[in-house]
Amino acid sequence: MRELLDESIDVVGVGGIQSGSDAFEMMLCGASAVQVGTCHWTEGPKCFDRICSELRDIMKSKGYTSVDDFKGKLKPWSKDGAAKSRAAKKAATTNSGEDKNSSKTSSGGSGTDMTMICAVLAVIIAVLLADKFGVVSI
Repeated sequence: MRELLDESIDVVGVGGIQSGSDAFEMMLCGASAVQVGTCHWTEGPKCFDRICSELRDIMKSKGYTSVDDFKGKLKPWSKDGAAKSRAAKKAATTNSGEDKNSSKTSSGGSGTDMTMICAVLAVIIAVLLADKFGVVSI
């Protein structure tokens, strides 16, 4: 998309930005900025500092000092590149001790928050249904 637009038009990465890695990937594809929506709604304003910190850590680990160092530099897909990427992810997972059954989410948080949200929603739905059918009165 970035290659098809005039350089004076900025691209904003939108959708699913919950971590520094998500922001990095959007910028790697050519985004000048990213929009954080649902994550802000669920986590609050502290998500901005966390995402920025994670992005800074990624940039530092890759030797980047500026967003312009990697913005729009996504390499074209290749079979060899995909194989190397899978091998690197597998090695990182093996080295970190995480497995597919780990309670950590892909953004590095725990599944406990989501479990709590689901439990609260289930209780609310149960109470509303009980009220509707006259089992309890609110």
